[in-house]
Amino acid sequence: MSMEIGIQFHLPTYAHVPLPHMVELARQAEAGGVSQLWVTDNLRSRQSFVALAAMAGSVGVKLGTAVTVQYFRNPVDLADSVATLSELMDGRELSIGLGRGNPRTPRWIRTPRPVSVLRETALSLRRLLDGDGVCFADYPALLSYYHFNPDATFRMDFSPATPVRLYCGSNGPLGMAVGGQTMDGLIFGGHYLAALRTGRVPELLGIFDDAVPAGRNAADAPRVAEIKIAVSRDADRARNWVRESSGSRVLNMYRQGYTHEDIERMGVSVADAERLDAAEKNGASGEDFDALVTDSMVDAIFIAGAPGECAERMVEVQKIAQSQGFHQLLFSELGPDVDEAMTLLCGEVFPAL
Repeated sequence: MSMEIGIQFHLPTYAHVPLPHMVELARQAEAGGVSQLWVTDNLRSRQSFVALAAMAGSVGVKLGTAVTVQYFRNPVDLADSVATLSELMDGRELSIGLGRGNPRTPRWIRTPRPVSVLRETALSLRRLLDGDGVCFADYPALLSYYHFNPDATFRMDFSPATPVRLYCGSNGPLGMAVGGQTMDGLIFGGHYLAALRTGRVPELLGIFDDAVPAGRNAADAPRVAEIKIAVSRDADRARNWVRESSGSRVLNMYRQGYTHEDIERMGVSVADAERLDAAEKNGASGEDFDALVTDSMVDAIFIAGAPGECAERMVEVQKIAQSQGFHQLLFSELGPDVDEAMTLLCGEVFPAL
C-alpha cells in the first residue's frame, strides 16, 4: 500500500453491532493492513471514547475520532477524555478530529458561531493538553455556550501519555482557514468524492495551507481523505443500501451553496436534484425518497458495488488523492453486512491499492 489505510466505524450505521464485536472487527482490520481506526461522534450512539478505549487494549494501530463534535463536549471534559485514553495507547498517535458535525446536528442541539467555536475549541484544547492554564474569559464563544465561570482557570491534573494530534474536520473555506491556523492536520470529510468532481479540492486545500503559521511546513500536516464505500458480493444490495444516504448528501449540497454547475459536474442532473428536494419537502416516505435517488447520485457520494468494481475505482481515487498530498484514505460506512464488507475490503480491495 502506497498510502495509509484507515477504517471509520460510523457508530449510527452499526448500532446493531455490539462493542465486543466491533473490537473483533478492529482486530480484523489491523490484520488486513489498516494503520488507523476512527470512530464517529453521534448523540444516541455508543460513546466514542468508550469505544476507542475498548479498541486500544486490543489493537496496535493509531486511533482517532472523525470527528468529535465541538458542541457535544466542552473542552475541559474533552481534554480529560483524550488524556485518559492516551494512557492506553502505548505510544501510538491519538488523532482528534474537530468539527461541527453532520447536517442533522442542529436538530438536537444549538450550533451557534460554528467557526468561532471551532477555533476556540482547538486553541483551548491544545493548551489544556499541553498542561497550560486556560481561562475561558479568553474564549468568549465557549464561555457563553458552556457557561464557564469567567474567573476560573482550568489546568489538567495529569498529562497525555502519547502524541495527540488535532485534525480539522470542517471543510468549508472558513473552517479550512481555522484548521490551518490552529490544528496539526485535516480530515476531508465524506463529500470528498463529490468535491473531486466539482474541482473544489485544490482550492480548499490551498486555504488550509495558506493559513499555516510561519515556521511550520504545510506539507508536514497530515491529510486524510474520507471515502464513503459500500462493498458486497451482491452489487445491487450494496448500492441500494446507500441510496438514502447518497440522496440526503446530494440534497444537502444542493441546498447549501453548491451551484447548479457544481451539481452537474458531480454527474447529477439538476432536474433530478430538484425532484428529490420537492419530494423531501412534501414528506415523501423513505421508500419513495429512495426511488428518486439515481445511480449518478450514488456514484457522486459512494464507491459502491462488488469488490472488483470498488477496487478498480479506488485505484483511480488513490492516485488523485496522493497527487493532492493526502497521506491516508479513510473508508467509512463499509457495506450492508459489516462482517462481509470487512472481509472483502481486507481480502480484495485493499491489496489492489
